[in-house]
Amino acid sequence: YPVASLLAGLGIGGLAVALAAQKTVENLFGAFSIGVDQPFREGDFVKVEDFVGTVEAIGLRSTRFRTLDRTVVTLPNGRLADMRLESFTERDRLRLATIIGLVYGTTARQLREVLAGFESVLRAHPKIWPDAVIVRFRELASSSLDIEVMAWFQTSDWGEFQRIREEILIGFMEVVESAGSS
Repeated sequence: YPVASLLAGLGIGGLAVALAAQKTVENLFGAFSIGVDQPFREGDFVKVEDFVGTVEAIGLRSTRFRTLDRTVVTLPNGRLADMRLESFTERDRLRLATIIGLVYGTTARQLREVLAGFESVLRAHPKIWPDAVIVRFRELASSSLDIEVMAWFQTSDWGEFQRIREEILIGFMEVVESAGSS
């Protein structure tokens, strides 16, 4: 047998197998890195680049996510290990960030009253994190006087956050009405 031809054949065959197995090895290393780093676990609510969903299963080759539309997205672990991942499950509090526009007929006195009222509504609520309450007159926009409001709620439960946000926003409406603006 010609030894040079056999070695060349084995070399080409080995190269073909290596190229064919490249994605498999990449996915195994991706699964290993996900297992070690644990950026998320099964059941976590996450954002992966262009979608949000719940992690359903983490396998050796891929990970499955259930989206908000109830579809299933499957991503290879090798690709997933290189993506930007954001875990909502790890949050310790949720943020309210909103812009509230008052009509241009609002006077400076009314605006000051609204700003102070918004801040006191936020600070009076027991679930508001008191270290970072922001209520500022932001700008004279094209059709409103814009007030920027930012606060963090001391909860990581989305349903509780929605209830607290509703209470706060209704309180803001009452402040605007009592100041004589809209």
